[in-house]
Amino acid sequence: MNFNTILEEILIKRSQQKKKTSPLNYKERLFVLTKSVLSYYEGRAEKKYRKGVIDISKIKCVEIVKNDDGVIPCQNKFPFQVVHDANTLYIFAPSPQSRDRWVKKLKEEIKNNNNIMIKYHPKFWADGSYQCCRQTEKLAPGCEKYNLFESIIGIYRYKKDPASRARNKEEKASSTNSPRGRKY
Repeated sequence: MNFNTILEEILIKRSQQKKKTSPLNYKERLFVLTKSVLSYYEGRAEKKYRKGVIDISKIKCVEIVKNDDGVIPCQNKFPFQVVHDANTLYIFAPSPQSRDRWVKKLKEEIKNNNNIMIKYHPKFWADGSYQCCRQTEKLAPGCEKYNLFESIIGIYRYKKDPASRARNKEEKASSTNSPRGRKY
């Protein structure tokens, strides 16, 4: 990593299908996040062949994709989305930890953007519609409220504090055993 690189990792991107005739495919790319751009490159070590770049200030939403155990036709099974301009870039990480790290860092970088979405589509665009709401227009307004930090804070709070998870389980168990907590 160079001095201004925040994250760098080989991930898989899904084609953005900007044209109706564009094929749906998945490509391994070297992703590099800096303070100003998210870039992706063809190849591993050398960054000669930049295939795409997204200005951080144009990102409207970064979120984990809800897949409901649907089939993901690539080896990386942990998707997230980057909504920018009029496009959505679906990126697949090799592990939940990798995905969470990318989502958290991207959200930190976009937190002061003026164009953050109020609603987003939590599921994939596939077969001509969003799988969450069946909207058939790619530019259709989102169907679920978007909270820039809600989901990722919850993920990290839960993962980092096993003691509070244990306390929550104990509290739930004791509340159902006490006369007050019992449901009749």
